[in-house]
Amino acid sequence: MNTNTFIHPTASIHPTAVIHANVTIEKNVRIGAYCIIGAPAERSGQWENKGVTINEGAILHGLNTVDAGTERRTQIGKNTQLLKQAHVGHDALIGNNCVLSCGSRIGGHATINHYCNIGLNASVHQWLEVPVGVMLGMNSCLTKKADCKKYEIWAGVPARYIKENKVLKQRLGI
Repeated sequence: MNTNTFIHPTASIHPTAVIHANVTIEKNVRIGAYCIIGAPAERSGQWENKGVTINEGAILHGLNTVDAGTERRTQIGKNTQLLKQAHVGHDALIGNNCVLSCGSRIGGHATINHYCNIGLNASVHQWLEVPVGVMLGMNSCLTKKADCKKYEIWAGVPARYIKENKVLKQRLGI
């Protein structure tokens, strides 16, 4: 472990996980088997390692990759879950209480706002901002042409609007 890496004593990290330089892991975080956190971005050219922050209560179930930021810290929000084989690209911001399902892929510089649910094997294009409470269906691809609004469900390739996310709105008392 590097000296500029901080792991809170209440965090649980599987011994096979690889934690690179400039990573902050807050309290009550769980990191499962074979996760790679803070590896260099898959990007050409020279860049500075801005690192990764994994906020309180986040769970990375296993085989997840979270790349280090190049312009800002890559962040995983509070109580967010990354299911097996989810990938978060460099400089991405994942909000609180999100679920990135198995095999989901978040492109670099993307922002996934709070309470989003990214379906099995779904992809979010780099530089895209996904509004609060959006659900993206299984195997979907959210492209830059998508005009998502808060609390919507999108699905397909490319993803299209399906309906309002009424279930989440009810759970949140909206």
